[in-house]
Amino acid sequence: MLRLRSTLLILVGVCVNCLDAFGESRSYEDRLTFRVYSPSVQQQLNNKTALLELRTQINKLHDAEFLKELALSNDNFGEQGSGLFADINNVSDTCREHWNRTITGLLRSEFWAFKMLDASGKIGAGILEGHTKWMGSYDECFRIDRTLPGMPPSNSGFSTQFCGMRTKVTLGYIPLEIDFAACVPKACSPKDLTILYNDLLKRLPTQNPVRVYGTFCKEDQEIDSRAVVAIVILGIFAALMFVSTVYDLLIIQRQRHTAERTKSEILSEHTASVGEKSPLLISHEKKLAPKQDSVAERLLLAFSVYSNGKKILQVNQSAGTLTALNGIRFLSISWVVLGHTFAFITPVLSNSYVVLPDLIARWTFQAVANALVSVDSFFALSGLLLAYLTLKEMKKGQGKFRINWFMFYFHRFWRLTPAYMLLMMISICLSRYFGDGPLWPDQGIEVNYCKNTWWKNLLYINNFYSEQSCFGVSWYLANDMQFFVLSPLMLAPLYFKYRVGMVVCFIWLLGSAITPGVISNVLNLPPSAFGGGGTIQGRTDYLSNYYARPYCRIGPYIVGIIVGSLMYKTDCKVKINKYLNLLLWLVFATLAVVVLYGLRDPINFPEDALNRDVSALYNATHRIVWGACVCWVIFACATGNGGFINTLLSWSPFVPLARLSYCIFLSHFMIISTYFDSQKSLLYMDDLNAIYVFLATLVLSVMVAFVASLSFEAPMMGLEKVIFKRDRRN
Repeated sequence: MLRLRSTLLILVGVCVNCLDAFGESRSYEDRLTFRVYSPSVQQQLNNKTALLELRTQINKLHDAEFLKELALSNDNFGEQGSGLFADINNVSDTCREHWNRTITGLLRSEFWAFKMLDASGKIGAGILEGHTKWMGSYDECFRIDRTLPGMPPSNSGFSTQFCGMRTKVTLGYIPLEIDFAACVPKACSPKDLTILYNDLLKRLPTQNPVRVYGTFCKEDQEIDSRAVVAIVILGIFAALMFVSTVYDLLIIQRQRHTAERTKSEILSEHTASVGEKSPLLISHEKKLAPKQDSVAERLLLAFSVYSNGKKILQVNQSAGTLTALNGIRFLSISWVVLGHTFAFITPVLSNSYVVLPDLIARWTFQAVANALVSVDSFFALSGLLLAYLTLKEMKKGQGKFRINWFMFYFHRFWRLTPAYMLLMMISICLSRYFGDGPLWPDQGIEVNYCKNTWWKNLLYINNFYSEQSCFGVSWYLANDMQFFVLSPLMLAPLYFKYRVGMVVCFIWLLGSAITPGVISNVLNLPPSAFGGGGTIQGRTDYLSNYYARPYCRIGPYIVGIIVGSLMYKTDCKVKINKYLNLLLWLVFATLAVVVLYGLRDPINFPEDALNRDVSALYNATHRIVWGACVCWVIFACATGNGGFINTLLSWSPFVPLARLSYCIFLSHFMIISTYFDSQKSLLYMDDLNAIYVFLATLVLSVMVAFVASLSFEAPMMGLEKVIFKRDRRN
């Protein structure tokens, strides 16, 4: 364990400002970036000494007795209030007045002054285990003048604000910027506070003086124009849903209920009447046939919460449906949520120095550390379904091109874009109002409100840009859309000349393996975001030049197309000898285990790290291998060779949960970011807390996804069906 601690120091845990300064937004890439350093034992001792000395200095700044001594040591005290800062002329008059009033309050032992110091950040226990974010008491700072039961009256006479002071310390050769909180008069600007605190720090007896390099104060969030536009748009959707639901319940459903009841009564009367002729029944049935709704009615009913809710929650599926896909989709999106939960929680942990190395050392945690391949499961699913359904549609089609290729592309764009854009709008325009606290970013979840990047998301090209992205998880959607655009180059040959099509697919697959392998070798990338090889620069390049690039991620998609075409050709009727079936399950299970758990030693022990060539081989093949494992499960279950695995994955409750997987994917990042960024104290990580946080995040993501699907996804699908008269099966 000593070797592990000294060789695996993850900066996500060590960097005490990884959530950045108070009020600053962090991009999706920043949240997922892991940088691994290897400090020596002596450097670790120096790090501990530096942190302990910093603790002493910061705590003195917010110590009432120490401030009293400084104030009383000034000969001018009493003539100008608190003469402690009487010689600072470049601080605003109001700020100086309120600051001096605070010092005077301390000298007089007034309760509100002690509450201000009590609300300011102080370094407590656990600093050597990662408790290095000193946030104070955010809510107490804004309740300075509230008199508590049984306590002295509290009246400061001025408003307070919560600010973060930024200072610097060097741990080994790693320069860190550290933030600590302060509850100060609202009249003081960040510049004023920087001057005042630096004057205080100069008075501390220390050999390593500390300076404040910047101050960041929380500001009141006002409703801006972009928020107004978003609220109006959401209000329009809410109005349409309300009107549509009322019309559906009071008119449409009542008519259908009346028709059903009347028909039932007629059938009962006919059954009880001996000798009645059947034409009489047929005549009544014709008269009672429900009238077709008009186009306007169907457009309005597309927004009905009642009808859309029934469709989403329905568990019955038609014959021929690949039922095992439901379980795979929901379990895969749960895995994505699990991975993001662990990735985003690290900066708000109070024991990150200890818990992160301990977690990564576990064999069981490798499934979380390698949760990145959960996205490859979706690529494989997408390619398989596309090939299987499109080839079947081409077989039914007429004409030279077999299907309407315009509708082929339009349906995909319409299927993904409305819900995607609307939830991105909420994240950009409204997320800044979702929470509050010392770590809450003033601009919300998205960096700079996506002013210069949103259009890349709309065009599905955002994964080609290395700068901070908008709506971070959307890199997957860009890849998926790009793969979809290219798919006819494989689907058409597969339909018209199957063998030629298979050759084309394998050429694409070979290219999808060579390309990431070459990139990995040239940039000396690690095999994982956690390391396991490569250089420090290579670890930085992992996300920007490899992880989100389509030419590095298309492999599982092509595997899905190949397997989907095979299912189409065999009509899912393949008999496999039970011994061969068992062997295939063992082979693919072994490959999956190797992909998930094979990097444990290279990540934990530098002497076992993969060299450049082996890392390149892993990056070239492991996603393709994982996609093949997922596709085998689908193929085996669809052809009757899945056994109890098929029974488990086809469990009926997975059906509605699988329908919500897209909206879970779109919304879970906002939920996780909102929870962690709104923390007002650091979290202590252990297994039980991790389980609670994950399950709570997953359940809340499902609930939000259900609302999002009712509001955006289902209505848009209903509109497309009405406008283009698409069959429900399509």
